Amino acid sequence: MKLLTVGPRWACSFFFAVTGLAYGSVMSRMPAVKAQATLSDADVGMVLLCMGLGGLCSFPLAGWTISRIGCRRTLTIASLGLILLFPCLGLVRDTFSAALLFALLGFAIGMNDVGINAGSILVEAVMRRPVISSMHALYSSGGLLGALTGSAMAALGVPPFWNFTLVALVLLCLLPLFAAQLLRDAPCVREKGERLRRPPLWVLVFGLLLLCSYSSEGSVGEWGVLLLHEVKGASEQTAALAYAAFSVSMVLMRFFGDRLREHFGDASLMRACSGLALAGMTLALVSPWPALCLAGYAFMGLGLSVTVPILFSAAGRRDDMPAGTVTAFLSMLAASGQLFIPPLIGMLGSVVGLQMAMGVVVGLCAALFVGAGVVKR
Repeated sequence: MKLLTVGPRWACSFFFAVTGLAYGSVMSRMPAVKAQATLSDADVGMVLLCMGLGGLCSFPLAGWTISRIGCRRTLTIASLGLILLFPCLGLVRDTFSAALLFALLGFAIGMNDVGINAGSILVEAVMRRPVISSMHALYSSGGLLGALTGSAMAALGVPPFWNFTLVALVLLCLLPLFAAQLLRDAPCVREKGERLRRPPLWVLVFGLLLLCSYSSEGSVGEWGVLLLHEVKGASEQTAALAYAAFSVSMVLMRFFGDRLREHFGDASLMRACSGLALAGMTLALVSPWPALCLAGYAFMGLGLSVTVPILFSAAGRRDDMPAGTVTAFLSMLAASGQLFIPPLIGMLGSVVGLQMAMGVVVGLCAALFVGAGVVKR
């Protein structure tokens, strides 16, 4: 019983941290990668788009693989592939190699995203209490650790290849230990002649709510700093704190999210937190003072922190679709929103101004507030 209540939880949490660490490390060394491959700003945008498209392509395959060989084996193989691919990002020399390797990175991260969310659903079902929020906190913590490590390596003048290789070697040594502790699950193989069913309506509703949450988070990361600097008149140093305030509050809240879920229930907590996110984004838009805008972003981090864990947990409680298939479909919808909504805000901003365009995020948070009731058992 101890293995079921302790080992699998932290084993799955390790794979959350691996995915966040790889992503945070690569993003923190983007200036060095850009200079090494002599990329223009347009090239970097294209490379990041390839990464997003690689992730979108991975989701159907991830769901199919989990249904065939199980979540445990899929997650282990996908993480091993991510760790081995990781150092290759430090070898890019031109636009083509950068686009190819970042597309493969997006594919590997997408495979892991589906695996870790399916694995967390299995763990929560076995433990019979909320644990998914703290696992997502490990993803955010891994990203933060990757960014800090990358910053330190850059300060020491370490090239990206050796930075990524060092991190990959550490993860490669730890992988067998944690992979052995993952829950063993049986593949869900369809019987001969059984046809694929259309996903039920609740899957689409959950996916759209996840799209709202992921898109809001991505929009803050990509446009929050510019809103403070160009619209609110904040200095570059102050504006740079926008995403930091959002991220730190999100990580801290996710560590306490499981206890709050037990105490208040998923639907009530999601409605309260999405309301807090809505108020925070509104404050960031209407306040003329940068300090209050930073507080608004911190409130957004608190509000959005539990929505993704709650929605995946609620989806896992349904028994009319396999966990791997559900997480693949939900991840695809969520990632598509994160890929396309922030650029849409940029296009709207060129027409009506950035402050008005960021009203899209207010609408997304309002949709989360209205849709919170769908997560009831």
